[in-house]
Amino acid sequence: MADVELPEEANSPFERVVALTIAMLAVVLSFVDNTGDNAKTDGIVKTNHASNKWAYFQSKSLKENLAETSAILLGNLNAADPAKAQAKAEEMQKEVTRYESEKKEIMAEAKALEKEVEYAMSIDDRADQASLLLQISIVICSIAILVKWRAIFYVGVVVGIAGTAVAVSAFMM
Repeated sequence: MADVELPEEANSPFERVVALTIAMLAVVLSFVDNTGDNAKTDGIVKTNHASNKWAYFQSKSLKENLAETSAILLGNLNAADPAKAQAKAEEMQKEVTRYESEKKEIMAEAKALEKEVEYAMSIDDRADQASLLLQISIVICSIAILVKWRAIFYVGVVVGIAGTAVAVSAFMM
């Protein structure tokens, strides 16, 4: 394997360490951004499912109200056949009870989906925070190469470690 010649500017051990650090931070940043994007997409999909559940809940509420109104009207009618009207009113009342039961199930499903949305969005928020810290770290480390000042590099490393710690907390949620 042939020796690779580096430009004169990259021969400094300090610059090599900083460049390697920047590369590692960029890799971590790519994982964090991917995790955040996936969580955000999951949150959007679950929000859509929750909205659909609430629309379904609303349709059941409308049907329940119609059945309840029908039961009341049928119960109050002086029909030619009061027994038939009473039977129909009781049937409508059973429908009301069924809709109430179905609405409870739908509401529970919608609320569960909303909890999942909150969870996904909290992962996305944490990933965004980590991403910001990692980007700042990369910029600080890049400045350290330009000014050749180790103290700035160490600040960049500390910010990068903080960003990585926040990223780990996002992965562990």
